[in-house]
Amino acid sequence: MKKKVLYVWGGAPYHATPTQNKLFQQILADDGRFEADLTNDLDALASLRTGQYAAVVLYTSDQHDALTPEREQGLLSYIRNGGGFVGLHSAIACFNQNRHYVEMLGGTFMHHPPQHEFEVTISNPDHYLTTRMPKFSVYDELYLLHHPSNPDVIVETQHLASHSGMTVLAETQWQGARVPMAYVCGYGHGKVACVLPGHTDLTWKNPDFQKLVIRSIAWVTGAKASDKTIRCAALGYGGAFNMGAGHLEWIAATPGMQAVAVCDADPKRVETAKTDLPQLQGYFTHLDDLLKVEELDLIVDILPHNLHAPTAIQALNAGKHVVTEKPFCISVDEANNMIGAAQQNGRMLNAFHNRRWDGDYLLIQDLIKRGLIGEVFHIECGLSGYNHPGFWWRSNKEVSGGVMHDWGAHFLDWALNLVPSKIAQVTGNFRKLVWNAVSNEDHGQAYIRFENGTTVDLLISSITALPRTKWRIFGSKGAIEANWKDELQLVSHANGIEQKSTVKITLPGYGSTQYYRNIADHLLMGEALIVKPEQARRVIGVIDAAQRSSAAGHSVAVAMGCE
Repeated sequence: MKKKVLYVWGGAPYHATPTQNKLFQQILADDGRFEADLTNDLDALASLRTGQYAAVVLYTSDQHDALTPEREQGLLSYIRNGGGFVGLHSAIACFNQNRHYVEMLGGTFMHHPPQHEFEVTISNPDHYLTTRMPKFSVYDELYLLHHPSNPDVIVETQHLASHSGMTVLAETQWQGARVPMAYVCGYGHGKVACVLPGHTDLTWKNPDFQKLVIRSIAWVTGAKASDKTIRCAALGYGGAFNMGAGHLEWIAATPGMQAVAVCDADPKRVETAKTDLPQLQGYFTHLDDLLKVEELDLIVDILPHNLHAPTAIQALNAGKHVVTEKPFCISVDEANNMIGAAQQNGRMLNAFHNRRWDGDYLLIQDLIKRGLIGEVFHIECGLSGYNHPGFWWRSNKEVSGGVMHDWGAHFLDWALNLVPSKIAQVTGNFRKLVWNAVSNEDHGQAYIRFENGTTVDLLISSITALPRTKWRIFGSKGAIEANWKDELQLVSHANGIEQKSTVKITLPGYGSTQYYRNIADHLLMGEALIVKPEQARRVIGVIDAAQRSSAAGHSVAVAMGCE
C-alpha cells in the first residue's frame, strides 16, 4: 500500500512550479512507495486530519500573508500530532511573518546571492537522509537563513546544530562560513525535514537532490535506517581484469555491505583469492556449496556470458539476490527466464551497468539537460579499429554471445538512456571477413529507429581501419563529439549564434562506487534501482534484433518487453 502525501505548491511565477510538479510526481513514481495529491489551495492546510496524509510537502513562495491563523494552526497541529513535514526550497522563504511556523522550521530565509554553481557536502553521513550519499553540485539559489530571534545574523551549521533537536545533514561554503543545505528536527510528535536547494529545473533533475527529496519524505513518515548488513560473494575469480577482487573490494567499501566469500571452479583461482583477500569467510569451488551458506544474501556473477543465466537462476531459486556482470546474458529468452525467477522468488536481480557513471557520459547527459544542443535526433557511437580480437573466451561466439555483447552492451545501455522513446525497428549488419581463427563476428552494426524519430547508429568492429569517434550526438540546436579523451567538443546554437567550445571532463569514471551504493540503498532502504533488469533485457533485445535483422536482410522489431 502506497503512503499518501499532500504536495502544496503555488506563489510567484519565477518558480517553475508546473514543471517541477511533474518532476516531483516522477520522483514518487520512480520510487514507488508514495503517491501525492497536488494542490495550490492553502485551505487544504486548515483542514488536515491526523492520518489523512503521511506527510505534507510544501513548495510555495512569496505568500507572506497567505498563511492565515486557521491554516497555520491546521498545519502545526497536524505535525505536532505525529504528521510529517518536508519543506522544499521556497517553503523556507514563505510565511516568514508567521512566528510559530518559523519556530517550527528553526530558521527562515534571509537572502540569496545570484544563482550559481555550488557544492553540497554531506556533514552527517550516518543519518537516514544522507547515508551513502556523496557530495554533489547544483546550479541554484543558495539560500541563507537567519535565526528567528536575530534577523541580522546568518545561521551557520554550528548554530543550527546547537539548536535543540536540530540535526544538520548537508551544507555548503559561503564567504568563509559553513551554512546548512538540509536539516531535520522534531516538532511535537511529528518530524520535519528541510531541503534548501530546489529553485532550478537542473536541480530538480539532479539525482542526488531527488534522493534527498524522497528520503526526506520517507524519514518524516517513519522510515528508519536498517542495521542489517548485505553479505556478498563473488561467483567467478578469473584472472582477466581481476574483476572478482574488484567487485569484492567495491562491496567492502560500501557501508551496509560486506564481502564474505568467493567461488571459482578452478582451485588455483580460489587459492589466489585466499592470498588476495584473506579476510573472507568462505572459499568454494562449487556453486552448490556456496549457495548452502544461509547467511549469504547476494551473489555477484562474474562468469563468462553464457553462464550468467543458468547460474543466476540457480542462485535466485536458492533465495539469493543476484548481480550479473554485463552483459546481462546472451539471449532475450534467458533474460526473460532470469527476470521471471527473480519475481517468483522475491529477490533482486541486476546487471553491473556501472559505466552509466563514466565522466564523459555524465557530462553528455548534463549538456543535453541544459538544452545546449536542443532535441537529440541522431547518435553515432561505438568502438572500432583494425586489430585481432585475441584467442580467449570473449572472442568465442558460443561463450561470449558475439561481437556486440561486450562493449556493445555498454554503448547500448548509454544510448537507450539518452533517448526517451520506444524502439520502432532495428537494422543489423554482422560480417565475418578477416579473423577466421575465432568465431565472433569481425564487424557488428545496429541501426535503431525510435518511435519519436530519433536514430542511433552503433558500430562495434575489429576491421575498420579508420575508426569512428566514440560519440557524435546531433541535436536540433547543436552537436557533441567525444573521442576517448579527457575533453569533448560542443557546438551550440542554443542562444541564436554558433558557439564552439572544448569542454573538460572532470567527473570521475567507471561508477563501481555509485553502482553499489544504489544496490545497498535498494536492499536496505527500499529505494528504486537505477539500473533495472528490464533495461538490461532491453540491451539484449537490441542485440538480438540486430542479429536477426542481419540474417534476414531487412529491419525487424525487437522482442516483446524490449521496446
